[in-house]
Amino acid sequence: MKIDLTAEEKKKFFEQGFIGPFKLYEPKEAKNIFKQIRIKSADTSNTLHNNPLNYDRHFDISELTNHICHPGIVDRLSSIMGEDVILWRMEYFPKYPGSKGTEWHQVQDYSYATGKPQLIPTDTTSGIPFDLTVWTCFTESTRKNGCLKLMPGSHNKMFFDETKKPSEGRNKLYTAVDSDTGFYGYNFSDFKVDNNWQPDESKAVVMEMEPGECVIFSARCMHSSFPNTSERSTRFAVACRYVQSHVKVYPDTNEFRAHGSDFDLSRWGCVQVSGVDKYGHNKFRTDNNLGQPFPVLEPTK
Repeated sequence: MKIDLTAEEKKKFFEQGFIGPFKLYEPKEAKNIFKQIRIKSADTSNTLHNNPLNYDRHFDISELTNHICHPGIVDRLSSIMGEDVILWRMEYFPKYPGSKGTEWHQVQDYSYATGKPQLIPTDTTSGIPFDLTVWTCFTESTRKNGCLKLMPGSHNKMFFDETKKPSEGRNKLYTAVDSDTGFYGYNFSDFKVDNNWQPDESKAVVMEMEPGECVIFSARCMHSSFPNTSERSTRFAVACRYVQSHVKVYPDTNEFRAHGSDFDLSRWGCVQVSGVDKYGHNKFRTDNNLGQPFPVLEPTK
């Protein structure tokens, strides 16, 4: 049965820039998936990118191959974005005890990382986001171990300018354990439109979540996280990034460098998780590097 957002949920999404949390897995199942991801992450023999970052592991970890196509994700996305939805990137975020909080940030075309847009929309509809992130926790996510924060309504105005050049981050190798800053080795404050502006923390929504829950948000909606001040609780979340099929992904790009690592796109491809591709802008993959097909949903009749 299709899991559409209700009219009230859609109204709330467009007002806030996010919606959730929603349950995708029972807590025990989520923790078991996390265990498998943690074990399989150590094996890099079939990874897509030859670098230490955790991009696109849905190409070599079967649990993530299935996760990106979860009906509870895809159905809800299609009720916001329309039937034709593609996944272009997946990454995961382990926040270990002692890790710094991620500073407030918002993005639109992901050019902050390289200086070149990684997404270019070609057929936008006013008020409808062309990209959405689904952020799923596979462990408990609490204030103490670094849960997500979201700023309602901030998707309506850009407080950060991705065309600015950061003081650091693009060439320095990022590691989650010893980063000097809270965002992939960047100081995201370098991208502020107004250097004197500060977000109003009193308006932030603290997104404490159970294992197996997800939240859907526009990357334009400002988000951040608390530091992990716990003694031994790692917070682990997976961010899946989806776009409407008219969006050009990595346009005119065969490789790029970001976060101090090189990314070869020769074997990369989008995954059509719902609907069809009517534009022909992008490369696609129908199975992962293990030969496992992506379990995409059939178009609605």
